Amino acid sequence: MSLVEYGEKYYREGGYNCAESVLHAANEYYGLGLHEHDMRCMAGFGGGMFVGSVCGALVGAQAALSAMIIEVKAHDQMEEIRPASQRLHRNFRNAYNAVECKDIKKDWHTKELKCWKTVEQACRVLEQTVNELELPQAATE
Repeated sequence: MSLVEYGEKYYREGGYNCAESVLHAANEYYGLGLHEHDMRCMAGFGGGMFVGSVCGALVGAQAALSAMIIEVKAHDQMEEIRPASQRLHRNFRNAYNAVECKDIKKDWHTKELKCWKTVEQACRVLEQTVNELELPQAATE
């Protein structure tokens, strides 16, 4: 399965929110070793923290990227995580022309699909960023 297909599995079939879906998908696709219990911390990031702030799909992608890079804590690996985070943010902004949920929803949200198209694109942006950073590839390949 592709990262996008895993995203669909969690968002459209599993009923998870955007942030949860992207992290779940990345966890399964990249073999991050996160447990279901760990995923609960993503719940409050859906819908831009439920106030239209930073897109939950971006937050989920950032959480996945962090799990790929950080061994213990960010301050010990600032030279790796800072440019990786900046690249993800730039790639995300380039894809959506925004990073805030309230702005992204205008073009990407529909009544029928809700935020599926956002989750789908966020999975693509995460994969693009991982490839550009030359991080280890999918565990499922």
